[in-house]
Amino acid sequence: MGQVTRAEWRWAAVFAAAVMVLLTLPYLLAYSSQGSGWRFSGFLFGVEDGNSYIADMRQGADGAWLFKIPYTTEAQNGALVYLPYLLLGKLAGGAAMHDQLVALFHLARFAAGIAMLMAVYRFLACFIESVPLRRWGLAAGALGGGFGWLLALRGTYPLEFTSPEAFGFLSIFGIPHLAAARALLMFALAWFVTPLPAAQARRQGVKIGAALAGLWLFQPLTVLIAWGVVAAAVALSYLKSRLRRAADGGFLRDWITRASVAVAITIPFILYSALSFAFDPVLRQWSAQNVLPSPPFWQYLLSYSVLLLPALVGALLALRAGDRWLLPVGWALIFPVMIYLPVGVQRRLVEGFWVVPVVLALIFVEKKLAGVARRAGLAFAMALLLPASLLFAAWATAHSLSPAAPGFLPAAEVRALEWLDANAGSNAVVLSDFSAGNSLPAYARSVSFIGHGPETLNGGQKQLLAQAVFDGTRPEADRLAALRQTRARFVLAGPDEQAQMGAGIPGCKLVYREGGWEVWEVALSE
Repeated sequence: MGQVTRAEWRWAAVFAAAVMVLLTLPYLLAYSSQGSGWRFSGFLFGVEDGNSYIADMRQGADGAWLFKIPYTTEAQNGALVYLPYLLLGKLAGGAAMHDQLVALFHLARFAAGIAMLMAVYRFLACFIESVPLRRWGLAAGALGGGFGWLLALRGTYPLEFTSPEAFGFLSIFGIPHLAAARALLMFALAWFVTPLPAAQARRQGVKIGAALAGLWLFQPLTVLIAWGVVAAAVALSYLKSRLRRAADGGFLRDWITRASVAVAITIPFILYSALSFAFDPVLRQWSAQNVLPSPPFWQYLLSYSVLLLPALVGALLALRAGDRWLLPVGWALIFPVMIYLPVGVQRRLVEGFWVVPVVLALIFVEKKLAGVARRAGLAFAMALLLPASLLFAAWATAHSLSPAAPGFLPAAEVRALEWLDANAGSNAVVLSDFSAGNSLPAYARSVSFIGHGPETLNGGQKQLLAQAVFDGTRPEADRLAALRQTRARFVLAGPDEQAQMGAGIPGCKLVYREGGWEVWEVALSE
């Protein structure tokens, strides 16, 4: 067990490619829907973050190797953050920059999605012997959701629609760095439990450590998940050896060796992230504003309850099996603790967990069900797993056929952003409303005064300044004072801002007007 044949790899690769083709069709439909009035942003959901990823790629295309937040005006040193997007951007150049970057983003999404699904299959194979059950598990891991979609009927967004970490469908549909991170996490954990001669323990630890170092590039916090899961598995193995005197001590020593080597390799990377976010004032403030709390535990129970009963039985069966099966059990045990650790991004700590109830449920099926009961049970379970993803895909497809904000931008707005790209100069601060400010760095080599919730530092205060500049009912002196505080070189005004600002913007001259959008150049004397 744990081995994957070439035929299995071929099947998994074809399945993964087919899934990714299907999930690319809504984006192609969206591009076909744009016209003279609307331009597709490249994203059907998570548009605010999507624009920030394109902005990061734009920095790479312009020569950057260190990430700087494009949505805040504070001076920055730069850091090794979002490096994959910076590197991806270096493949672009010349005209139609935004289109190139979006195309590269989706090529990366396609590749990362295939890698993630292949890694999930490899992880499943460590615990499930039946090839048909492995294939079923891969389909569940790629497309499965829980009962959370029932909350959508009440107007509440469930985990299936908001948390790519909680399941996986959203990651392969639109977030390549999360898909790549899960791929590396799954491969690392699969290599951790793969039986090998004891003499190869250190070499396997190096292999695992290299995977986790790559994982750090995509999502540093997920490395801590790997550490926690491995620690839980080692602890359970130790307890089993002490209580039942049944575990192989050599096996436990092998695990400890692998874990020690892997952790030693990744500690420097985690220390870099911890120290950077602790001592760099910009990164520290960004981290403080990036708050993603876990929802109440009952929402996780509702979403995962679709496999809860068979997974519980599977966990009991796994405890009686060899040490390898302790890893998903250990992950399940620490899950309720991890997702409520005192960190700002609690929701990130659920990454990859969806595969655990899938594995444990399949352990139950493999050991206790056969024939008609197995086939009927799997078909019934898949019918319960698919509605959430099908509903979300249907919504995204409908959005792709009906151009509207936020997935689409007015064509006149895009032309104004492209004018700024050609005329504003590199790193010029541009003042606008929040929505236009979010799109700006994806289209132009400029810095948005406001435009991203976590990445615009002290966004509430800056929002007030922006409102003051555009408020034509305020005294001119107040508007000029607010404009000076923004340190903006240009002001981008859409139809809504023009309706508010009266005859114009004090201290600025009009340099662009087309299609209801204006650009004003700040001409304040120092």
